[in-house]
Amino acid sequence: MKKKPILIIFIIIILLGISAFTWTLPGIEIPEPSRVYDINVVQIKDLGEQDRIIVGPDEIPASFTSAIIVVEDKNFYRHHGIDLKGILRAVLVDIRERKIVEGGSTITQQTAKNLFLSHERTMTRKLKELVYAIQLERKYSKEEILNFYCNTIYFGHGAYGVEVAAQTYFGKSARDLTLAESALLAGLPQWPARYDPYKAPEEARKRQKIVLLRMQEEGIITYRERQAALAEKLQYHQARSNGEAPYFIAMVKDYLSKKYGERMVVQGGLQVYTTLDINMQKDAEAAYQEGMADKAEDLQAALVALDPRNGYIRALIGGRNFGLSTYNRVYAKRQPGSTFKPFMYSLAVDSGFTAADMVMCDEVEYNLPDGTIYRPEDYGKEPYHGKEFTIKEAIMKSDNIIAVKVNSFLGPETTANYIEKFGFKKLQPVLSLPLGSVEVAPLEMAAGYSVFANQGIYSKPIYILKVLDRNGRILEENRITQKQLITKDNAYIITNMLQGVLIPGGTGAALGSTLKVPAAAKTGTTDEFKDAWFIGFTPDICCAVWVGYDRGKNVNLAGGVAAGPIWAAFINKTTPNLSGRDFLRPENINIYNICLDSGLIASESCPRKVEMAFREGTEPESICYEHLSHWGWLLSTKLPVD
Repeated sequence: MKKKPILIIFIIIILLGISAFTWTLPGIEIPEPSRVYDINVVQIKDLGEQDRIIVGPDEIPASFTSAIIVVEDKNFYRHHGIDLKGILRAVLVDIRERKIVEGGSTITQQTAKNLFLSHERTMTRKLKELVYAIQLERKYSKEEILNFYCNTIYFGHGAYGVEVAAQTYFGKSARDLTLAESALLAGLPQWPARYDPYKAPEEARKRQKIVLLRMQEEGIITYRERQAALAEKLQYHQARSNGEAPYFIAMVKDYLSKKYGERMVVQGGLQVYTTLDINMQKDAEAAYQEGMADKAEDLQAALVALDPRNGYIRALIGGRNFGLSTYNRVYAKRQPGSTFKPFMYSLAVDSGFTAADMVMCDEVEYNLPDGTIYRPEDYGKEPYHGKEFTIKEAIMKSDNIIAVKVNSFLGPETTANYIEKFGFKKLQPVLSLPLGSVEVAPLEMAAGYSVFANQGIYSKPIYILKVLDRNGRILEENRITQKQLITKDNAYIITNMLQGVLIPGGTGAALGSTLKVPAAAKTGTTDEFKDAWFIGFTPDICCAVWVGYDRGKNVNLAGGVAAGPIWAAFINKTTPNLSGRDFLRPENINIYNICLDSGLIASESCPRKVEMAFREGTEPESICYEHLSHWGWLLSTKLPVD
């Protein structure tokens, strides 16, 4: 069974050997890095910057070259470009699997592939690789080929070549690598994603142990040297600058790499046009740094700003330090607390509620299907207030009990189905849903709130506008995806309610007094002060900010205190980029001053009043006489005719 494949291999090798004398190596195409542009066609990042730094043989330690040889091609110095045993093993595996699954490539073959070929798994590409490998061996010495290899192999995180890999993972030059560090890096090329020491340190450690064991077995290091290397504690950190908008760039690069391949991204000269506004991004980063300056080092925050008119991501910060953690928390699922309430109140408005309707905040309990009793409570010293609030004031104060009561009236299943329209999936129909019992991502929340800012229209978030190849040919062009979810008047009424959060009496009043443009917002704090949120918008921008720990710790701060200042600072800094216009009021919406104590049209004597928006014909019919003096009441009352 094995004789036929072996014979075929020898025939192929003979033909390749003959071909190698007539074929010449192709010219090495100068790699052209892909470039990322912002929405104003300002270049943000060159995706080839520092992704490869060529170093000579004398700058690469022997510990690394020895390690890479034992794990990638231990017969490197004993073959002439092709390892027959390796090829035979690979062919037998490929025949068994009926597809190309194993390469059997030598270091010379891998170098040929890196320099001249694509990474597709086809027989044609493999044959070319074998021919070019023979040619490389004829033209260059083993040391030169090994140097080519060390400068072109991929180590993950965009790092091509050992010099950039050393800087990416250990913050040092390749010449300064220890044996332990060399062994870890040498183990990465086989599967960079799996052995990523930042994301999978245990897998990287296992791979390092294999490399060190093979080095000992080959007599390159002693048992003591191996044990000393295993005992060395590795410190991971990047020496290279993360550049501008690193989380956004990483998001773009990940997308491009999956669609076009790593090599095309780094060397293919793609022209990538995005939705990011680099000036707005700088404003966001400045606000972020100010808001987090005095916070614990391991406290994290995420910020994402969308243009509500089209869903364009204009600014994005996924974490505190990209060099220490590449995890993009804009996509992290966390409970949103009270920032989820406006979606339910949108349903309430369409179900007949108005901003002036009064609901009692008192102790209430519900018998749940599982036999337990649910008693909602408010934050603060008073678990319930024992008084009525208008719907708008309930939002301004972020009252939990009233939100649960309204949800009970609407029906949790109806509420869940309604809120899913805003871009959320598989919501549980529970009474506590408006209190944020579901887990959602900051990007989802920003997109959901954008509906209120954009007259009821939902825009799917987008961050890449178009991609061109190096010759200017369009490879893809992404269009805006929109849908009218709620009516213009519903969106305006909810916006008006959320504007109340930023005025005296609202949970964000301290921040509202600093704003320079019309805005609406909502604070959010989860149980036991675990996560803090602040989400708000102007007619031009919608921004969501989350503050919290990645694992197991509570922020112990309310949303308005922890996340709010970052949001407000961003809005104020980016004000020159905004139109400054007010929210567009639909024709069928009227504004009235309403007494917060009675829910009726306020008189001049009402001490607590606020503007509320109503669909025409749904406003209160009566004037509040509760706070008028006796004579004022007479003057405002129509006397009967004799």
